[in-house]
Amino acid sequence: MSTRIITRVSQHPLMERSGLRHLKEGGKWGRERVAVATWERRVLPDLVLAGVQRSGTTALFEALYRLPNVERPRRGKGSHYFSYNFHRGWEWFQSQFPTEAWARSVESRTGRPLFTFDACPYYLFHPFAVERMAQALPEVKVMVMLRDPVRRAESHYHHSVSHGHEDLSLTEALAAEDDRMAGEIDRMEQDWSYWSHHHEHHSYLAKGLYADQLGRLFRHYDRDRVMVVQSEEFYRRPDRVLGDVTDWLGLDPVALDTGDDRNGHAYRSMDHDRRARLIELYREPNERLYAMLGRRFDWLGSDEANG
Repeated sequence: MSTRIITRVSQHPLMERSGLRHLKEGGKWGRERVAVATWERRVLPDLVLAGVQRSGTTALFEALYRLPNVERPRRGKGSHYFSYNFHRGWEWFQSQFPTEAWARSVESRTGRPLFTFDACPYYLFHPFAVERMAQALPEVKVMVMLRDPVRRAESHYHHSVSHGHEDLSLTEALAAEDDRMAGEIDRMEQDWSYWSHHHEHHSYLAKGLYADQLGRLFRHYDRDRVMVVQSEEFYRRPDRVLGDVTDWLGLDPVALDTGDDRNGHAYRSMDHDRRARLIELYREPNERLYAMLGRRFDWLGSDEANG
């Protein structure tokens, strides 16, 4: 029986009944044990989609995953190993990916080598993830998607509200960010199993300081191993951007599907004064980013956007 059939059976509503629920959990435990036991016979990712959150990474990931020779980690979009699962160990990480036997099967069936990725948009912002990743996967390709930081912060806030991570108003949440984040990096450094709710979910403004995050990435990876995609360009011209992405990765062409982006939320935009303050907040960091990349983005507050 194939893994896909086993998964479908285990997720059937009947499996939610008391006794069957235990069977389902036992099956999950068993699959985990088998995967970890075979970690040495599993492949490693060819690509890490490392950031940033709320920038269209889910849509890109879904498009790539439709290719017949592309596989994601067993746990879904990404393993989160280099951020909050690092304490689980290397064997656990490699167990998240397909076996070498499956890779040979995919290549035989599709005529193309198996391609795997780990999509964890929190990696770029996490204070230790990039360094850990570079030590373990020095040859991997890294992709980053960057969205206008003002709009990203707004989207991040509403995403947190919709998922039950935020109960403050936008004004209150932005004002509380520094206090919420205080000391969190020290706790993460002292305890690798510590997951910081504040650092991941309440970092609305800090996550938009892209120059600092990319500077850290470029200290560990040569630039020819990194692709930076502007989110707005991806949504304006998805076929062209996806063509650039698949060319860079050596994959067959793929088009964006209407069902690829399932993370959108309808919400009321922030008021003009607050938006203006955030535009000013990001003006200098954005200029440093443009200088670092040698290109400008048509974001709020940029000369091109206002011209």
